[in-house]
Amino acid sequence: MTNSEAVLRRRDARVHPPEREDPEARYTAPGAGADVEWVPVAELDLSHSPRSAGESGEHIRVLAESQADLPPIIVQRGTNRVVDGVHRVRAARLRGEPAVRARWFDGDDASAFVLAVRLNVRHGLPLSLADRKAAGTRILCEQEDWSNRAIASAVGLSPKTIAALREALGRPGGRARIGRDGRVRPVSTAAGRERAKEMLLREPASSLRAVSAVAGVSTGTVRDVRDQLARESRAVIPAQRRVAPAPGAEPPRERSAPSAQAAPPGHGSPPGHHAPPGQQGGLDRSTALLRSLRTDPSLRFNQSGRLLLSILAVAAIDPQAQDGLVLDLPDHCLDFVAELAQASVQAWQGLAVRVSQRRSAPPSRKQPTVNRKP
Repeated sequence: MTNSEAVLRRRDARVHPPEREDPEARYTAPGAGADVEWVPVAELDLSHSPRSAGESGEHIRVLAESQADLPPIIVQRGTNRVVDGVHRVRAARLRGEPAVRARWFDGDDASAFVLAVRLNVRHGLPLSLADRKAAGTRILCEQEDWSNRAIASAVGLSPKTIAALREALGRPGGRARIGRDGRVRPVSTAAGRERAKEMLLREPASSLRAVSAVAGVSTGTVRDVRDQLARESRAVIPAQRRVAPAPGAEPPRERSAPSAQAAPPGHGSPPGHHAPPGQQGGLDRSTALLRSLRTDPSLRFNQSGRLLLSILAVAAIDPQAQDGLVLDLPDHCLDFVAELAQASVQAWQGLAVRVSQRRSAPPSRKQPTVNRKP
């Protein structure tokens, strides 16, 4: 069993944290009436409304004149603060009713304010845009570790608006934030992506869920890292797209780099022609060797090996691709490219010498020492 599979099994053996319960459900569900009590109107505190402009007198009169029973209000236990239902309490006073139906809320002031905003955004007389932004600002100050989406869901704004408020307040929060589902996630996935990359290089057969559990990122992020590693390991040079010349137009003349020697008359190879048989055979062998190296796991799944495969793939350019590169090269770049190409030749010669030295070195220097019986 791999390390990632063991971690995944230990994680699955634990009880997953349940999804955060909808804070509105227990107060707005049609059948949730068993916990309703009658509370005297005179004992209620109406001074903590999230509405900056106060209550609407017209809305209070409409509720008072209605013949229907008013829905239960929400009251914070211990303080008698009305979390939701200030307009209904005012309407009950106009009706002359001494008590109203209420449900108790058990929680601190910050949680009571969040619930008040949630309920006032979604039913009754909705909060204004200014009140929702003010509520988002207050929640950012009191719940700095909440994610932008979690706060946006509570106050009825977009996550972009909350992000702008967070930046204006200078409240970046920590490295992790609590999402709408109650789970903690990192703000930046850079470190998690690096951990996932290391795991996939060490254990390529690991499942997405196993890597996700260890690296602390989503399975989608792990999939993206795996696809990126696959693209790097392939490192295939795309075929050069050649534009067909217009009818009746002369084909472009071949231009050579300053360091190239002029070919004898009659021996030039125009673009599109095949390479000479000897050169073509060498290219076929190089292509076969490169294809074999690409399928070697010892190269594909480590950073140095993938870099070498990428360099080899770039160097294995067929003559047609070379013609295309030279023809499309601007005149003012010819000298620079020729000089860099010559420098690349010297660098490849140096690499060939080092590889030859490594190949001719004693076995003890090329591979780790293995204990053998005498």
